[in-house]
Amino acid sequence: MATTTQTTTTTHLADPTRYNIRPAQPSDFEAMTTVFYASFTGPFWSYLIPNDATHQAWWDESWALSHANPTDRQFVVEDLENNKEIVAFSRWMLPQDDGNQERKWPELKEEDWDMPLMGAFFGGMEENRKEIMGERKHWMCELLGTHASHQNRGIAASLLKWGTDQADKDGLETYLDGSAKGQPYYIKRHGFKADKEIPIPDHEAYGSYKYVSMVRPPQGG
Repeated sequence: MATTTQTTTTTHLADPTRYNIRPAQPSDFEAMTTVFYASFTGPFWSYLIPNDATHQAWWDESWALSHANPTDRQFVVEDLENNKEIVAFSRWMLPQDDGNQERKWPELKEEDWDMPLMGAFFGGMEENRKEIMGERKHWMCELLGTHASHQNRGIAASLLKWGTDQADKDGLETYLDGSAKGQPYYIKRHGFKADKEIPIPDHEAYGSYKYVSMVRPPQGG
């Protein structure tokens, strides 16, 4: 079991009178895909997973695969002031005895993707996790997104806290991959430590993009 540590991180959480977190249901999948594209913006994401019918359907299927996986937990956040519109999501992978957190993704058709980039990005994340975590049990936040119009309101913090609270209770580490831009937030607000960059090739379509694997030691008494 991992060593327990103390930190002084502070977390601004979402207003519970405005936002409600609940487990995702199949009826939410299309809305979750919509939120993904409103969360992950910019040239890199537009190139990696274009916002069109083919790739939207791929995302819808990915939520369904995760929903059927007993070791996954998916959550959505509803805006109670706007007819319970879905404005954020998260996907957690529960600890496994052998540390295995491999993901089953929908089929990739070569004509629809930049396959070398997909291999570098998704393969790089998995290689980093195996190298960093080995066979240690850990909690993993695989996906976390908030609609651009609802960011900076503590929603992501609330979704993250759900998993890190479980990890602290279990005395386990928490693992995630995040952008270089988000790295200072994860460090300052949630106690993560940057471990290793995922090597993503430069491309004229998006320039350079940095993604970092991060680990949070268990915290508390």
